[in-house]
Amino acid sequence: MMKQLLVNVKEIPFGIKNTICSFFEAVIYKIKLQIAFYSKKFIKKEYIPLYIAFFIFITMFIISAIVVVYDTNSHITSYRKMQQLFLEAGYDLNKIRNKEMDVPRIFIKTLPSDFNMIESAKEKKELFIKFLLPLILKKNEELMENRVKLQAIEEKIKKSKTLTAEENDFLNLMKDTYKTENGDVADILVKLDEMSVSMALGQAIQETGWGDSRFLIQGNSIFAEWTWGGDGMLPRARKDGLVHRIKTFPTLYDSVDSYANNLNKTRYYAEFRRMRAKLRSEGKPLYGRWLMSSMTRYSTQKDVYILEVKKIIRDNNLDDFNTVKLATPNT
Repeated sequence: MMKQLLVNVKEIPFGIKNTICSFFEAVIYKIKLQIAFYSKKFIKKEYIPLYIAFFIFITMFIISAIVVVYDTNSHITSYRKMQQLFLEAGYDLNKIRNKEMDVPRIFIKTLPSDFNMIESAKEKKELFIKFLLPLILKKNEELMENRVKLQAIEEKIKKSKTLTAEENDFLNLMKDTYKTENGDVADILVKLDEMSVSMALGQAIQETGWGDSRFLIQGNSIFAEWTWGGDGMLPRARKDGLVHRIKTFPTLYDSVDSYANNLNKTRYYAEFRRMRAKLRSEGKPLYGRWLMSSMTRYSTQKDVYILEVKKIIRDNNLDDFNTVKLATPNT
C-alpha cells in the first residue's frame, strides 16, 4: 500500500505540484502579514503599562480567590481536604494561643457534608475551632472598623468641628442601623462593638455539638437562631405549641453576621451590651464566661444553658482566643 502511494505521488505532474506549493506559500505569507498587522496595532509601547497592570490585576485576583477565601462548594469536598488546606497554611492553634502567629485569613463558606462523620473527638474539635475562628474575627474586624470611624466622628462633635458630607452620611447610617432612643453617638457605640470570641465559640459548640448538627451541615446555621417565617428548617423535637423554625443561611459567615447583629441590636441582649461596655471602659478583654451570665434570653433552658456554655469555654480554654487577630491581608 505504501509503495503504491509513493508511486502515485511521484507521478503527479510537475506543473500541478508547483501550483499547489505556490498556493500554500501565498496562504502562509498572508497569515504572517495579518499577525504583523495586529501586533503593530495592539502591542504598542504606550499600551505596555496597561497590559502589565491588567496582568497583575488578574494574577492577584486569582491568588486572592485561591489563597484568601475558600469556597468549599468548589474547593473543599471532604474534611480531609479541609485539614490539608489548614496544614498548608501553617494553621496551628497552639501557636495562636501563645501569640506566636495570627489566624490565617481562610474563610470557609460551607462545611463538607462529611464533617459530622469525623470519628476522632480531638480532630473534630480542632477543625471546628479552625474553621469558625477566622469567620468570627472577620466580623469583628468589620465591626471595629466602623466603631473606630464613629469614635473619630464623636471626637469631632465634642470639639464642635464640622463633619464632612461623608461623615454625616456614615453617622446617619449608624443611627439607622443601631436604633437608639436619642441617636446619641455614645449610645450607638454601646451597640456597635465586637463579639466575645470565646462566648461565640462556646455557644456555637453547644448549639451544634461540635459540628454534628444537621442545621449546620445542611443550613449553615451555627447558632441555631429561630425564625417564625416560612423559611428555615423544621426542628425534629420541637415542643408542642411552638411554631418556630431554625434560620438557614447562604454561607457560614452569614450565620456569624446574623449572630453579631442579634447581640448588638435586639432588646433581649441589652444587659450583655451593658456588661461588654463595662469591660471596654476597664480596658479588659471580652471574657466569655463573664459575659455569658447575661444571656438568659438566648435559650429556653436559661440558667442551665448558661452553665453549659460556661463549662465549654472553661474546659476548652476558649478565652485564650479573645485577643487573637487575623493575619494581615495580602496586598
